[in-house]
Amino acid sequence: MEYVRFENEDDFLKEILQRITTVKVYPRVTSIAGSRIKPDIDILEIKKGYKNQNQLIGYELKLIKYHKGIKGLSWDAFYKGIGQTLMYLQHGITRCVLLFGFHNNVQNDEVIREFHSILLQGKDNIFPQIFGTHISIGTYLYKGGYINCEVQSKSDYWPSNEKINLSRQNLLNKNFTHKKLGAIHP
Repeated sequence: MEYVRFENEDDFLKEILQRITTVKVYPRVTSIAGSRIKPDIDILEIKKGYKNQNQLIGYELKLIKYHKGIKGLSWDAFYKGIGQTLMYLQHGITRCVLLFGFHNNVQNDEVIREFHSILLQGKDNIFPQIFGTHISIGTYLYKGGYINCEVQSKSDYWPSNEKINLSRQNLLNKNFTHKKLGAIHP
């Protein structure tokens, strides 16, 4: 099966929105309760979780590109994605998904397999210890396929911080601004 590649993050976002089966899915959340947030949340999913509690799942999407100078994949999107995903927690997100796709300029399937292998090698020890149990890390490899999380979050994030809880409540009450799907252009 051939690996899927994308021209830009908007194309990647449109593909992932089709793969999330929950009804309550919102692309590009840019503000909560009228206040601009940084970074924006690429995809917000609201669904019932354990014991019927509402779960807020934030998806950060990044495209991995080939870098001609180093003759391999650039890891810039990986590191930037980690930072942005961690910031989601301050907005009241209960679980985060850092999801990687691959840019059109990645022509060699072998480098995609290597990247995927690196994620698999760190899934049990390295990544959970560094990122905690609230963040999943995965790759989207095949068009029309599944969102494959090599590193799975194990628990929800429920801090006792009043500001974070207020932000969470605003998200649950749909007191946020997001882009409509038709407003997302490649």
